[in-house]
Amino acid sequence: QTRRDTTEIRQQIKSILRNKSHDDGSYIPLFIRFAWHICGTYDASNNTGGSNGCTMRFDTEQNDPENAGLGKAIEVLQPIVDMFQDQFSVADIWVLAGCVAIEASGGPFIPFKTGRKDYTLEEAIQIYGPTGCPFGDGEHNPQKSRLPPADVGPNPDADQSDEMHIKEKPTIDAIRGIFHRMGFTDKETVCLIILGHQYGRCHPEVSGYEHAWYAFDPTHWNVYTHGLGYLSTYNSFDGRLGSSFMYREMLSSGGKRQYTMRSFGGDWMMLIADVCLYWDPEYRKHVQFYDRNRVQFRNDASDAWIKLTELGCGSVLVDEL
Repeated sequence: QTRRDTTEIRQQIKSILRNKSHDDGSYIPLFIRFAWHICGTYDASNNTGGSNGCTMRFDTEQNDPENAGLGKAIEVLQPIVDMFQDQFSVADIWVLAGCVAIEASGGPFIPFKTGRKDYTLEEAIQIYGPTGCPFGDGEHNPQKSRLPPADVGPNPDADQSDEMHIKEKPTIDAIRGIFHRMGFTDKETVCLIILGHQYGRCHPEVSGYEHAWYAFDPTHWNVYTHGLGYLSTYNSFDGRLGSSFMYREMLSSGGKRQYTMRSFGGDWMMLIADVCLYWDPEYRKHVQFYDRNRVQFRNDASDAWIKLTELGCGSVLVDEL
């Protein structure tokens, strides 16, 4: 593989990140979610899925319910693909867009490796069957997606007196099962979920969920090294932020279970999967550690993101110039 200079394409991606007509004026959350979902189909047991092959180009993966709304990212990035398609694969461009978005938002610089392939449909069918996509065999998602679900539903066998990690065991088990399938530890799982969900908002017309995770600043890296930011909102569950800053379970306008907080003039939300990081004792110890060690979170989250984006790529990747 030839090492390629990414300076120009990074600058071009950065130049399209701001758009006043989109959400909070930025495509940054969209590009990060897009790259995450491209890579998050990896299965370490058979080395399938992930970004290599760029199966998100095919209908079945685009129509995965977990990927609702991501067609916008494909549309916005198409001019970049047209501009650089003789130098980089579509897979490389789409994943790089997420890396550039993290950096441009105030996050760490993400070193990038190129060389991902774009499978033809025929090549993908040889690996995945008629659809050409790693979809339909997800054991931990009711939609049969390989991607993490937002909510699997409460434990039907739990008693009212049980602790929340028992009551919400189905979703906790699903999250742990999916991240372990990809080869991630519990610590890396916490890093990747918090890295992604410090950005952006949910849309009831797309997913059924609503509001921003961090209402103050959903388009920037907001796990601030000095404290506060999205990671601090987990402290509301043990009352450390006071009675005016507390999440409550309720139904969204789309009829989905979520945790919502109305405070400081804004609406804040967490998915059931987010709160699992507090309910589960093993996850919670990592959340609390990173709340006290923000620089360490920045470093570890960067490492986990790089690992995510390279899953399934093996020896095809080479360092950028």
